[in-house]
Order: sequence, then structure tokens, then C-alpha cells
Amino acid sequence: MEESQIGTLFYFGARVFLAQKGLTTDPHSHYAVSILISLTSKFKVIEESGNVLEFQSVVLAPNTYHTLSAENSDMIVLQIDPYGIDYASVAARFGRKGISEIPFENLDPVLSRCKNLFHENINCIAAKELFEDILACVGTEKPSRVSLDPRVLSATLRMKSALPGSISVPELAKEAGFSETRFMHVFKLQMGLPVRQFQLWLRLHEAAKLLKEGGNLTEASHAAGFADQAHLSRTFKRMFGVQPSKFLGANTNVVVHFCV
Repeated sequence: MEESQIGTLFYFGARVFLAQKGLTTDPHSHYAVSILISLTSKFKVIEESGNVLEFQSVVLAPNTYHTLSAENSDMIVLQIDPYGIDYASVAARFGRKGISEIPFENLDPVLSRCKNLFHENINCIAAKELFEDILACVGTEKPSRVSLDPRVLSATLRMKSALPGSISVPELAKEAGFSETRFMHVFKLQMGLPVRQFQLWLRLHEAAKLLKEGGNLTEASHAAGFADQAHLSRTFKRMFGVQPSKFLGANTNVVVHFCV
């Protein structure tokens, strides 16, 4: 997604929350589920066949090939992991394939707060609450909150401290006192995505921080445990649908908040 004016991006690890005036993309498909909302004029989604659709709000299932044309719209974008708990409620309503229009009136409870993203300095806590309230309007229910098991929390800290390396799932499970199968189940329930996927998010998060601080792609790639900058760029684009330089380069006009 190419930026045309100043935007705000909240990065929650397994969640991305963007508010920006004017967005366009090249034709692509990506790993993440996208929820697109325009607070102003309708935007266009162009299918692989060339068919042009217009929406005010829409869900794009993972790996849905499309082009976005929203140059004149004030856009709100939520991206979530298709294997995470956030998507379960949305998928229950709209299914897990293709493009699904969201009735715009469903979003009435959150629209005024969405507008605030363009005019106020929203902190991470408020942004997370708004993100979850939007999901509640789009899906069948608000994502459930769980108290984090201290053993899972310890595992996440171990993974963070191991960067740019990684720790195997059997080793993490042993340290947590679980069987491997039980550990993977509890971790996904608590964190919202699988262990290996969480490790990938951690690497992307580390690379994103370094890029925003002015590091180059090569430095960020090696520091975050990617083989090279091409590996980082491919992974980032697969996850988000854009090259990392679009939002995370030192010279972008997007204000980024890392909330992990």
C-alpha cells in the first residue's frame, strides 16, 4: 500500500492497524486477512479477472489476489493472522475465501473513534481497544480476553531474548513443563497464533524497529535473523502485501507505534 499523506500505523505483533488518507496497491495477494474501511468515499477492489468492485467496507480473505484503488478515501485497515483467534469470529460470519462486503451500518458504533485516528494522538491501549471493537462489529463477537499463563509469557520472553536466533518448540515446551502438543495448543489459545508464526512475527517486529530507526535492509535483515534483505522483503510482503520500505523506511511519512 503506497502512502500519499501522513498516516498512523499501530503494530501489535499479530495485528496491524493503519489509518491513512489515500491508498493504492499493485496487484497482489498476501498472507494476512485484511479488513478495509473507508470513512469517506467508496474505494475500488479489482479482482484478478479485471472485475472492478466498489465498497465502503470489506473483508479480504487470506491469499485473495486483488488490486486496491483508494486514492481519495480516508482508509482504516486492519490486518490479522488467518491462523489467529481474531479471525475465527470474522470467518464464522463471512467464510474463509474471497471478498466479502461488510454492511457499513454495522460499523456505526466505532466510526467516530475511527475518525479520531486521523486527528488525535491515540495511544497503544486506546488503539487496541478500538481494534477489538471493530472486530466485534465485523465478526460475530468480540475476541475473548484470556489471562496470560506465566509459562507462556516466559516462553515469549525466551524467544525475544534469543533473537536473531530461535528456540525449538520441543525446547520451549520442556522449559514450560508441557508436552510439545500441549504447549502448542496452550500457546495458540493464549497468544492467538502458533508458536512458529509468533517467532516469525518477532523477527519482523525486530526488523521493523531497526528500519524505522534508520537502519538499512541489510542490517535489519541480519539483526532479525533473516538470511538476507531479499528474504526479509519477501516475508514482509507475504505477511502484509507491501515492501517494508513503504512504511518502515526512515524517510516515510507514516507515524509508527510499536505496541508489542
